[in-house]
Amino acid sequence: MDRHAIVTSDLDVVGRYWNDRKFEFLGPANDLFLSFVDPAFCHGEEPRMEPDDLNMLFTNWLLFEFPVFDRKTPLEEFIAHPPKGSDPTRLMRLEQVARTQFFSRFAILDKDPGTGVAALSDVVTKRRYDVSDPFLCEKGRWKDGSIGMRIACVDGYWHIVGQTRLYDRARPEHTDRDGPGFFHEEDRILRPEAQHMGFYLRMLRDIIGIEGRYRHTTSIRHDTETAAGKPQP
Repeated sequence: MDRHAIVTSDLDVVGRYWNDRKFEFLGPANDLFLSFVDPAFCHGEEPRMEPDDLNMLFTNWLLFEFPVFDRKTPLEEFIAHPPKGSDPTRLMRLEQVARTQFFSRFAILDKDPGTGVAALSDVVTKRRYDVSDPFLCEKGRWKDGSIGMRIACVDGYWHIVGQTRLYDRARPEHTDRDGPGFFHEEDRILRPEAQHMGFYLRMLRDIIGIEGRYRHTTSIRHDTETAAGKPQP
């Protein structure tokens, strides 16, 4: 099994573990997520989504960002109190994921379908990352824009973590100052809490929220591995 598949398998174990225990925290997490993002489809507006689409977006935030267990996320809680019989090497990899993971939008610089590694540049910091994501590398139409995704470093290699990929075909330089995910000028008056919600939730609000800046140019596409929101220029 290659490195990317191993990391994906590790996170699948965590996801299944918490899916069986979601009653412990699902209510508060769901309330916070829906109140901030306020998906347009809940109001009968575009972009239309299937429940599974929203669940995927929600899970990506819940697992990695929601501090439900004494300020620990579900991923961090799994590491701190692992199930009996957990593989120590798996826990070591998961600790690296928890310590290094973050979500951002990345300019797509290059893709190598042979190795499954994409060269990406963070639109916020301009830092380059070589990220293992075979699915992204195989999507021929995803090339000149930016990709919103969560990445983490394990054993010196960067990987996508979670299944959420949000592709924007607009050239990155057109949206790298006040595009999806940024704290906007109007937020200072209308939604000051957005400053503390993080890039990922702000991006979801921008592209699928009823008040989202970019929701009228967003479409939901279904591929073999993911449902990806596509903010259009």
